[in-house]
Amino acid sequence: MEDSMSVKSMESVATSDEYEFVNDRGNGKHQQALIEQPMLKIANNGNFEDLQNNLREVLTEDSKMESNEYKIVSSAQQTQPKSKKVGQSKFYDVSSCMIASEKQDIMKPEDYIDEEINSLAHVQQECTIFNGVTYLGSATINAPKSECEIQRNMNILNAEQSLNLGIKVSVSVPSSSQGSVVLYDAATQQPMAHYEVQRILFYARGESIGPCAACFAFTWSHGDTLESAIYQCHVFRCDIPEAVGQVSACFSKAFHRIPRSMTSSLTGSDFNGFNIGTEKTNSRVFIFEVTMEIKEEDGKGGFSIVPKDRNCFKLRSNVAKQVCLSIQQVSSKEGGITLEVERCFGVLVSPGRNVKHSDMRLLEMQVNAGPLIQDKQCYNIFGHWDPADPALETLNIETPREEKIYMTVAVDLVIRGIREPVRFIIETLVKVFPQNERFWYFNKRNLVQQFYLNSKEIISGDGTEVHYEVQSIETSGELDRNRLNLALNLASLIRSPSLTSIDTLTPKEEIDSDGDEPMLSGTGEVSKDCSADELANWAEVLDSWQVNEQRPKLLIKLTKQGIPEALRGEVWQRLSNCDNSQEMMDRYRTLITKESSCESVILRDINRTFPAHDFFKETGGLGQDSLYRISKAYAVYDEEVGYCQGLSFLVASLLLHMPEEQAFCVLVKLMYDYGLRDLYKDRFDNLHMRFYQLNRLIEDQLPELYKHFCDRGVETHMFAAQWFLTLFTARFPLYLVFHILDVFLLQGLDTLFQVALALLMLCKKELLQLDFESILKYFRVHLPKRCRNEEVSRYVMKLACSVTLKKLKKYEAEFMTLKVITFKKNGSILLAVK
Repeated sequence: MEDSMSVKSMESVATSDEYEFVNDRGNGKHQQALIEQPMLKIANNGNFEDLQNNLREVLTEDSKMESNEYKIVSSAQQTQPKSKKVGQSKFYDVSSCMIASEKQDIMKPEDYIDEEINSLAHVQQECTIFNGVTYLGSATINAPKSECEIQRNMNILNAEQSLNLGIKVSVSVPSSSQGSVVLYDAATQQPMAHYEVQRILFYARGESIGPCAACFAFTWSHGDTLESAIYQCHVFRCDIPEAVGQVSACFSKAFHRIPRSMTSSLTGSDFNGFNIGTEKTNSRVFIFEVTMEIKEEDGKGGFSIVPKDRNCFKLRSNVAKQVCLSIQQVSSKEGGITLEVERCFGVLVSPGRNVKHSDMRLLEMQVNAGPLIQDKQCYNIFGHWDPADPALETLNIETPREEKIYMTVAVDLVIRGIREPVRFIIETLVKVFPQNERFWYFNKRNLVQQFYLNSKEIISGDGTEVHYEVQSIETSGELDRNRLNLALNLASLIRSPSLTSIDTLTPKEEIDSDGDEPMLSGTGEVSKDCSADELANWAEVLDSWQVNEQRPKLLIKLTKQGIPEALRGEVWQRLSNCDNSQEMMDRYRTLITKESSCESVILRDINRTFPAHDFFKETGGLGQDSLYRISKAYAVYDEEVGYCQGLSFLVASLLLHMPEEQAFCVLVKLMYDYGLRDLYKDRFDNLHMRFYQLNRLIEDQLPELYKHFCDRGVETHMFAAQWFLTLFTARFPLYLVFHILDVFLLQGLDTLFQVALALLMLCKKELLQLDFESILKYFRVHLPKRCRNEEVSRYVMKLACSVTLKKLKKYEAEFMTLKVITFKKNGSILLAVK
């Protein structure tokens, strides 16, 4: 790609395929001559001896140049320090390197001396070095050019700095695009990491008014190809807030001699605060988001959404389809400039990827101007897809079992302010199934993809008209909305200041986003996606388990990591030893015909069980009917305990994975073999023992929190009663609920204590700041919401499985001793009264 800045330069600055070597030393006539056709001209009227001599000199000169180049490379290799790669960062062991010339830095203290400069051994480049900078860390980011995402990372990592976990560094910013941003340890002045400017995609400074006023960040691309690229957002904070402007100015200068496709992403609000010479920046970047879903005719005169796994649509053959697209601008960082989609003049579809325009099939369209979404106009387009179209035959033929095929969808738009049409191209995987295929489960996922319009602003001579010329359109591929909630990759920190600080996984504003209303039970969607490696491991375990009655060793490890949702029903039955319970299932069919005295309590409980889940929402629906029958059958079966209030939440979790007869069998095993019914017997005596054990475990493993609870009058039963009696199923999101049941069925009642301690460890910092009423409210409202993020739930279960319970038997003996002492004491008092 031609770089206008390079053309104006007198230097040759080419280090990637996007640059051209340019020599602009000639005058206009000389350049005109270069365009003319070449002519063979030989001096001395065509003397061939002179020609041979000239050629010999040229060849000799070329060989000398090659030799010199080789020597230069060797010299560079000798002075290159050894490097060690940790995560996505490079660490250098530098013994001696040349010192580059340095510019004046306003961040240096007055007593700064030249010896400090000499102690900086760094990459050979002209640069400006900023001291007094704290490296706050890095985060994986899926939208590397989204200022909103970068600002969010910046706010979260800056908030973490209250724990003093940042790294004091010096930052070297190069003066040209051929250099690298280098980080040095502030104490030793040794290089720690470097980031090539040509791979920096975006720079942003913190908002001038707010906690991040002294912060800046840039996104950097790790990986050699677009498919393997991982984008990291690195965040820093200056000790002197006013210095951020100087840092931004140096970054701007470094970006001057790079292609337009990159500079356009660096001209947002972060560079609006200063003026660079007399040049005027005309580059703009506009971000559009395209959401796509595919619908199929449902045989009832309408269309229903097709299933979509993580990255693949599931289609049926010989069924009419609709391609539904929604387009809106999601970035307004260009001074609030909004580009409105005026009309769409084509939706095209084709099998394959990287297809030619002539190979694509134009669909019949219907366009709706959607409602305003966050003050941005959403443009909706529907393309009707005829399965009988010969051009789309590949997408109408059943795909082999282990294969998937690509499909390309293009949409052509007229956007106000851009004179040329704009085309967004989406390439996605699809799998075609038979026409009568039934999908027992599926996720209604949309495909979301962002497009970056790198544009040049063109102003008319009289300054009255402005339009934009698109230089290039870039996209980072499909966005995973589940991972855009800032799943921080803290392992990529240069020195990992905080080892997996779980606070960053769920921002506080997300926890409090629903106010004081508790989260409804049954909240959360659990994907049935599963990697090929995971399925292979489970296939091996299940095959081995089928032959040998003993549990395979690998089963323990895999279960603690979480059973794949698609296999849970089968594995739960195997773990509870009721996979062949025909006798109990026959008995269940008899039990549901009998009456129970608990029916009114059961009906009241059922209406508030998993109201957030579609299967149990409808009064008198299939889900509630199954819940009622199992709950009543158990009340008849276990006359001593009858119906236990809250038991319906556990039953509902089982019903989501197996038919009701099998769910009843697993419930009976949980109550009898796993000891759950003991918690309800003898006026909850066993439950009180469990509370005592948990209380002693908190005192032993979380002494600071134990003391705080004692000071505030918080007793264990106030928050743990519902946890233990319902196996955590009543309040927490389903992703965590199912994972807890995985481990509980594997190892039994110990899981209750492990999960309880893990949850307390998760929210210890918040609980220590709250009073009595706020603590109880936190357990009821905010803690379940905090676990909505799958990353947090996985962290909780990983933490739970690492908790040791060596003193559990000791605490049980203590409780029994105290019980005897209390009984004797109460007996003596009773005799004295008489």
